[in-house]
Amino acid sequence: MPAVNCTIPGCDYKTLDLNAAIVAALLTAHRTIHTYGQAAKVEKVKRPTIAAAGTSEEWAYFKSRWSDYADATKITGKDKVAKLLECCNKLLRKDLTRAAGGSLTNKTEDEETRTRTWA
Repeated sequence: MPAVNCTIPGCDYKTLDLNAAIVAALLTAHRTIHTYGQAAKVEKVKRPTIAAAGTSEEWAYFKSRWSDYADATKITGKDKVAKLLECCNKLLRKDLTRAAGGSLTNKTEDEETRTRTWA
Protein backbone atom coordinates (compact mmCIF):
# COMPACT_ATOMS: atom_id res chain seq x y z
CA MET A 1 0.00 0.00 0.00
CA PRO A 2 1.40 3.45 -0.80
CA ALA A 3 2.33 5.88 1.97
CA VAL A 4 -0.66 7.74 3.47
CA ASN A 5 -0.69 11.31 4.83
CA CYS A 6 -2.38 12.35 8.07
CA THR A 7 -5.77 13.93 7.31
CA ILE A 8 -5.44 16.66 9.97
CA PRO A 9 -4.81 20.04 8.28
CA GLY A 10 -1.30 21.34 8.92
CA CYS A 11 0.10 17.94 9.99
CA ASP A 12 2.94 16.58 7.85
CA TYR A 13 2.91 13.02 9.26
CA LYS A 14 3.12 10.35 6.57
CA THR A 15 3.24 6.57 6.95
CA LEU A 16 5.73 4.42 5.12
CA ASP A 17 4.74 2.19 2.19
CA LEU A 18 3.57 -0.77 4.31
CA ASN A 19 0.81 -3.36 4.54
CA ALA A 20 -2.69 -1.77 4.67
CA ALA A 21 -3.38 -3.10 8.19
CA ILE A 22 -0.13 -1.61 9.51
CA VAL A 23 -0.82 1.74 7.81
CA ALA A 24 -4.30 1.83 9.39
CA ALA A 25 -2.83 1.04 12.83
CA LEU A 26 -0.15 3.73 12.44
CA LEU A 27 -2.72 6.37 11.45
CA THR A 28 -4.97 5.38 14.37
CA ALA A 29 -2.05 5.66 16.80
CA HIS A 30 -0.96 8.97 15.26
CA ARG A 31 -4.48 10.42 15.58
CA THR A 32 -4.30 10.05 19.39
CA ILE A 33 -1.48 12.62 19.37
CA HIS A 34 -3.87 15.17 17.88
CA THR A 35 -6.64 14.23 20.32
CA TYR A 36 -4.51 14.47 23.47
CA GLY A 37 -2.47 17.41 22.19
CA GLN A 38 -5.61 19.56 21.90
CA ALA A 39 -6.84 18.59 25.37
CA ALA A 40 -3.53 19.64 26.92
CA LYS A 41 -3.71 23.32 25.89
CA VAL A 42 -3.16 25.63 28.82
CA GLU A 43 -5.13 28.84 29.40
CA LYS A 44 -3.24 32.10 29.21
CA VAL A 45 -2.49 33.73 32.54
CA LYS A 46 -4.87 36.63 33.14
CA ARG A 47 -3.25 39.95 33.97
CA PRO A 48 -4.47 41.35 37.29
CA THR A 49 -6.09 44.80 37.44
CA ILE A 50 -6.06 47.62 39.95
CA ALA A 51 -8.06 50.86 40.25
CA ALA A 52 -7.21 54.28 41.65
CA ALA A 53 -9.27 54.36 44.86
CA GLY A 54 -8.25 50.96 46.19
CA THR A 55 -7.87 49.88 49.80
CA SER A 56 -4.66 48.58 51.36
CA GLU A 57 -6.20 45.08 51.28
CA GLU A 58 -6.87 45.39 47.53
CA TRP A 59 -3.31 46.64 47.01
CA ALA A 60 -1.85 43.67 48.92
CA TYR A 61 -3.99 41.26 46.88
CA PHE A 62 -2.94 42.98 43.63
CA LYS A 63 0.75 42.76 44.54
CA SER A 64 0.38 39.03 45.21
CA ARG A 65 -1.43 38.46 41.90
CA TRP A 66 1.08 40.65 40.05
CA SER A 67 3.98 38.61 41.42
CA ASP A 68 2.29 35.38 40.28
CA TYR A 69 1.56 36.89 36.84
CA ALA A 70 5.11 38.16 36.37
CA ASP A 71 6.55 34.76 37.34
CA ALA A 72 4.17 32.85 35.07
CA THR A 73 4.77 35.05 32.03
CA LYS A 74 8.52 35.52 32.68
CA ILE A 75 8.38 39.19 31.71
CA THR A 76 11.36 41.42 32.50
CA GLY A 77 12.73 44.93 32.08
CA LYS A 78 10.71 47.55 30.22
CA ASP A 79 8.15 44.93 29.21
CA LYS A 80 7.45 44.29 32.88
CA VAL A 81 6.86 47.98 33.57
CA ALA A 82 4.65 48.33 30.49
CA LYS A 83 2.56 45.31 31.55
CA LEU A 84 2.32 46.70 35.09
CA LEU A 85 0.96 49.97 33.70
CA GLU A 86 -1.62 48.02 31.69
CA CYS A 87 -2.91 46.54 34.95
CA CYS A 88 -4.01 50.02 36.03
CA ASN A 89 -7.35 51.48 35.07
CA LYS A 90 -7.23 54.60 32.88
CA LEU A 91 -7.47 57.09 35.76
CA LEU A 92 -4.72 55.43 37.79
CA ARG A 93 -2.42 55.11 34.78
CA LYS A 94 -2.92 58.81 34.03
CA ASP A 95 -2.22 59.79 37.66
CA LEU A 96 0.93 57.66 37.77
CA THR A 97 2.25 59.14 34.54
CA ARG A 98 1.56 62.67 35.78
CA ALA A 99 3.22 61.99 39.17
CA ALA A 100 6.31 60.56 37.44
CA GLY A 101 6.57 63.57 35.17
CA GLY A 102 6.11 61.58 31.99
CA SER A 103 6.82 58.10 30.70
CA LEU A 104 7.28 55.35 33.26
CA THR A 105 8.82 52.76 30.95
CA ASN A 106 12.31 53.97 31.84
CA LYS A 107 11.67 53.20 35.53
CA THR A 108 12.00 49.89 37.33
CA GLU A 109 9.03 47.91 38.61
CA ASP A 110 9.90 48.88 42.22
CA GLU A 111 10.04 52.59 41.36
CA GLU A 112 6.64 52.37 39.70
CA THR A 113 4.91 50.52 42.53
CA ARG A 114 6.24 53.12 45.00
CA THR A 115 4.82 55.99 42.91
CA ARG A 116 1.28 55.29 44.13
CA THR A 117 0.21 55.79 47.74
CA TRP A 118 -2.90 53.95 48.93
CA ALA A 119 -5.58 55.03 51.34
